[in-house]
Amino acid sequence: MNEKGVSNHPGMRSISDRLDNMMGWTEERKETSGTRGLIHGVYHTGIGVGKYLYRNPEGAHAEWNRACEQFSRSKKIGRSPLRSNKKD
Repeated sequence: MNEKGVSNHPGMRSISDRLDNMMGWTEERKETSGTRGLIHGVYHTGIGVGKYLYRNPEGAHAEWNRACEQFSRSKKIGRSPLRSNKKD
């Protein structure tokens, strides 16, 4: 929780790599998968909260910025049928 940048623990990296392989998220699919973006965004948000609670605001902000990047990919999952792009 003391890292000033984005967390990259070997144990979590191993889990992430196995998930990527299992789901077929390789090369450009890593960048375009909305589901992967959502999963990784949640992870970085949680780590950011932990860093914040451990009084590491610099590390927390780095995690939250990374979470935002990841969540921006999750927009590709789909839209709710309740939301419409039509203008009245």
